[in-house]
Amino acid sequence: MREVQSSIVEKCVTVIDVLARSPGALTYSEISEATGFNKSSTHRLLSILVGQDLVKLDEDSKSYTIGSRLIGWARASWQKIDLKLIEDRDLQRISAETGLNVALAVRIDNSATFIRTHVVHPFQLAVKIGGQSELFCTAVGKLFLAHMTDDELDSYLDAVDLEKHTENTITNADDLRRDLVRIRKRGYAIGDREEFWQIVGIAAPVIDYDNRIVAAINVWSPTKLASMDEIKTRVPTLLRAAADLSKRFGSVI
Repeated sequence: MREVQSSIVEKCVTVIDVLARSPGALTYSEISEATGFNKSSTHRLLSILVGQDLVKLDEDSKSYTIGSRLIGWARASWQKIDLKLIEDRDLQRISAETGLNVALAVRIDNSATFIRTHVVHPFQLAVKIGGQSELFCTAVGKLFLAHMTDDELDSYLDAVDLEKHTENTITNADDLRRDLVRIRKRGYAIGDREEFWQIVGIAAPVIDYDNRIVAAINVWSPTKLASMDEIKTRVPTLLRAAADLSKRFGSVI
């Protein structure tokens, strides 16, 4: 009986993971395909998760997203690491100064998880609170990788597949390592259409008193509104904002 329950829990986690990593809502069939579970199992798992408010069903589109209960758990966890020191108005100020969308991310295991967002230019692929992205193909993600120790980075590269998302995705480990060296030297990361072809952005670290990265602040735009060169003109503004936020965590840099 315990083995059956354990199997159900593991499958529920798989479904939640697929939904968390998706940039948008997924249909029943898409979840079944992404998880590899047959349709009857998928239906049963979704029924359990919806019933517990861990997954939300949109009755009109018949699609699923992460539920309010799960987001609540995540927020409670994030607040325990003092990220409540960064407020929505901070993102609003950065957005007003740059004219760009803003997102705040933390690293959870091998993903970047977005915990606050401010969107002034709505876009279908806009990051959402609770959404996750790969580390190797996003500005915030590469920032976290750049702050890893050599051993941590080796373990990460052993654990993940550098999957090609666009023509610009770095899929070679040595090339990625070289990019991370550049990020460490200049103090910010660039995401130049590496996860989605339609999105460009930059990210700067929020550092604590022990010179550890606690979060990444990201400004981004659809390419139809701003080019990568235009985004780079906001680097000084973003670095100043990140430095100001870092002071709240005890950084003296």
